Amino acid sequence: MKKDLLRKYVSAIAMMFAFAASAMAENAQLLSFGFYQADNAGLSQDYVATVPAVAAGVTTYDIEIAMPASVDLTALVARFTVNEGNTVTVDGVAQTSGVTKNDFTDPVDYTVRNSTGANNLRYTITVVEASGKAWTEMAVLNTATLSGNADFTGVYSGAVLAINPKGNVPYVAYGARGVDNKMSVAKFENGAWAQVGDALFSSVVNGSHFSFDVAPDGTPYVAYGDQDAASLKGALSVMKFDGSQWSYVGEQGFFKVQAQYIGMAAFESGLAIDLVNNSKDGSIPRRSMGIATFDGSAWTTGESSLLPSEQGVYMTKMGGNGKVATLICVNRGAIDGVNYGHNIFKFENGQWESLATNFLEPGATQTSIAQGSFGTAVALDGTVYAWTGDDVPNTGTYQVRLKKYDAAGKTWSTVTGNTLPIGHDGGFESHISLDVAIAPDGTPFVVYNNFNDQKKLYVMHLDPATAQWSASQLLAEGASDVNIAFDTAGTGYITYTDESNQIHLFKYADADPSGITAVKATKADDRIFNLQGMRVSKAGKGLFIINGKKVIK
Repeated sequence: MKKDLLRKYVSAIAMMFAFAASAMAENAQLLSFGFYQADNAGLSQDYVATVPAVAAGVTTYDIEIAMPASVDLTALVARFTVNEGNTVTVDGVAQTSGVTKNDFTDPVDYTVRNSTGANNLRYTITVVEASGKAWTEMAVLNTATLSGNADFTGVYSGAVLAINPKGNVPYVAYGARGVDNKMSVAKFENGAWAQVGDALFSSVVNGSHFSFDVAPDGTPYVAYGDQDAASLKGALSVMKFDGSQWSYVGEQGFFKVQAQYIGMAAFESGLAIDLVNNSKDGSIPRRSMGIATFDGSAWTTGESSLLPSEQGVYMTKMGGNGKVATLICVNRGAIDGVNYGHNIFKFENGQWESLATNFLEPGATQTSIAQGSFGTAVALDGTVYAWTGDDVPNTGTYQVRLKKYDAAGKTWSTVTGNTLPIGHDGGFESHISLDVAIAPDGTPFVVYNNFNDQKKLYVMHLDPATAQWSASQLLAEGASDVNIAFDTAGTGYITYTDESNQIHLFKYADADPSGITAVKATKADDRIFNLQGMRVSKAGKGLFIINGKKVIK
């Protein structure tokens, strides 16, 4: 008798453990989830999510997976595991791991149920864009420390950034503050700033009128208005660094003009420079545009033949990619009834070509003459970009627009069809600083200081997925003289001068691959579920879960 009771007791205990184990196995739970290269031909690697642990009383969970923007989300196959006996559905459709395709452009809800249907959990899977790169601030360039001259307290306005293609090293040229305004050049290499040749190597610079570029062979050049030139105070001088010292290219002050608003592009065996002459004693008419080209052995200088003789020019700027140079200039006043029209020219293989002449955006009263509101850039593939400011559609309020040139059709178009979210009025014209660079993959980047927002530094880019501008990213406070450039490997650099007249450098490079820049989400009010965990288009009569809360209709 006792043996029978003991046998029954042991059997009951065993059944209880078996039942408990069965109940545990039947708990609805997602154990793993990911998108695998073996299941998706468009993936170059596996993307595996971190699945949150199940918590008592919690029935909904969010999972994010970071993937590149280039991935086609419309037909992805997920691979997942669940507890034995569980079933998985999406909008009521049974899911098979490694087989079923879904559109993950918007978040997708996976419902996991146990075999009885009494226990179910909802997992919302959201694919977010992985930030392959991020802007990171590097070391500040302290002029006194770098030069060894305690009186060198900072930089004058107009510091210029350029990338040395030999090694893809960023260089920056700047004038001295606190001592005689002379040129210095520094490079950022191996995590630190280093002087390029002697500090303060030039003669005295006329204000901040200088330009800087590095030739494809790695030779740095500076061009500046030379206050010590014998030919004319402020005449154009050009110097280069040969690896050991800086020296003049040609004679000091070789172009007899008072050189202002200087632009320069360096080529394999030559240079192209544009400027505005501000002296009646110069070799070309005052306020006209001058052009200087160097063929590797001699200079050619004179008034630009690109414009009518003695036509006044307000400012000029130049861009280039080592093979092609472009310049943009804004006319002074009205020309042929066009008020402050702008001109864009291209220089290639020793020849100039006009891409726009005395142009004004339809409906504008003038082209903006704010220094930062116009300029030009050339992509590695030779595509020409230019940016200008105009007051369309609100007269007196200027917006900056980036334009792209179609060489085949010989036409310009506004990138995205809309102006940039960057504007100014007459009161802020002299303070705007803006620069554009085209990454090697063809993506335009815009960096600017917002004078209406305490001169804060922002950067934005053209999103390849949406073909629209990204949200502006705040990088720093109190910025001026902003520059942006990319090396041939796709690493970007931004420089700016702070309110203490020191130069800061940001680097755009590979970041944590799990980083997230943006979440692709649906509207919250679209998310309605019945008590079985199935998503429905609308709530009828009864009890529903809307935005994560139980609602009785």
